[in-house]
Amino acid sequence: MSNDSLGNGDIPTHHLVQHVKNIRSNDKSKKAPDIAAIENKNWLLHRHFTRHEYKLSKNLIDKELVNSHGHNEYANYLKGIILRREGKVQESLDAFQNSYNVNPTNVNNVKQIAKSLFLLGSHKRAIDAYLEAEKMSNIPDWEIHHSLGECYLKLNQIYDAECQFKKSTELTKNSLPYLSLGSLYKSNDKINEAIQVYENSLKGSPDNLEIAEELGLVYLENGDVHEAFQQFGTILAHSPGCARIILPLAFIIQNNDEYDVALSKYKSAAQTISESSSLWNNIGMCFFDKKKFVAAISCLKRAHYLNPMALFPACNLGKVLLTTGQPASAAIYLCAAIAAAPKNPMPYLLLGLALKKLDDLEGAEKALSKSHSLTPQDPLVLINYAVILYEVEKYKDARDILSALQDITTIINVETEIVQVAKNLSRKLDDKLNYEENRILIEDEV
Repeated sequence: MSNDSLGNGDIPTHHLVQHVKNIRSNDKSKKAPDIAAIENKNWLLHRHFTRHEYKLSKNLIDKELVNSHGHNEYANYLKGIILRREGKVQESLDAFQNSYNVNPTNVNNVKQIAKSLFLLGSHKRAIDAYLEAEKMSNIPDWEIHHSLGECYLKLNQIYDAECQFKKSTELTKNSLPYLSLGSLYKSNDKINEAIQVYENSLKGSPDNLEIAEELGLVYLENGDVHEAFQQFGTILAHSPGCARIILPLAFIIQNNDEYDVALSKYKSAAQTISESSSLWNNIGMCFFDKKKFVAAISCLKRAHYLNPMALFPACNLGKVLLTTGQPASAAIYLCAAIAAAPKNPMPYLLLGLALKKLDDLEGAEKALSKSHSLTPQDPLVLINYAVILYEVEKYKDARDILSALQDITTIINVETEIVQVAKNLSRKLDDKLNYEENRILIEDEV
């Protein structure tokens, strides 16, 4: 048998070697052209971005966009993200639009365009973009529904916003849509619905401190102090150092006149939230209730410094300064409180008292008139307004206010001090009105 013949299906060794040589020769002659992929450095872009090396990322992105003639989708996308974090929202919108032009089938491009439109205040256009993203998405996306809810909320379309937030909560256990829906219910005085939303969220995420805190605060705002205290206590049992929970818990203790216990809680919270305006406001009011006025003023001034536009530090500071006989300083802070919350009656009431001590009866009357218009059935406002009207010799108006106060005392319990002042003022008014009537009669006779 010849050596070149095939035997048992085997190829002779020298033929195999020659075959391999031919293959190598053909591979060299048919070598693929060396063409760089457009997105061959996306991994490097991603690395710099995730490391928050934004300056390096932007330089590399610009080079990649030049090399790809703007056709690198991921480079455009990252550029949009970075620009938006820098506050350049319009430029970010342009970058996301470029990314969409490269790949119009990517739903993330549309979502980012919608988000930039939302931040620019183009809420209707943002809604159109999110609706388009919803159509493109293969599966229901909770982020799209939540973002739609935010857009509808900005347009004051409360029902549509509620529907979108509800859809979002049905699709995820993430706390964001639950917080938005709960906040929506709270703003519309649907406290029971808000409580139900937060409780449902905690069933899926029992360790979520933000939701648990909101639930406790809703209980507190609803006057259910017992439930709020239990809620905050349960949270602290799992997270003893949580300052966000210590603050409202200490507030409850403070309202029960246990000022030293509350101060110890606030001291613990100050280790992590020392720059909290609310913290120093509450500490200041603890010292005020303990009659330590210098410490109270110091703490309240710090609270006001940390948040000059907050109502309570300015209002409480005015109250303390008024108590310590500093009406001029009190008036300054009470004006700041009015600027912070022009629809709150308390700063107007306190400002009226401060102006009265400064002998500005006309200004006091205006301030108390405003307070009365905001809360016409508050006994404290009514009695002080009646006193000012008596001082400016508007006796009939003062009598009308006292009559309104008397009607209220038949419905609710009013403080004894207010009732006593009202009786004394009523006697004085009777004397003045009788004197006025007698004087008029005498003049008519003459």
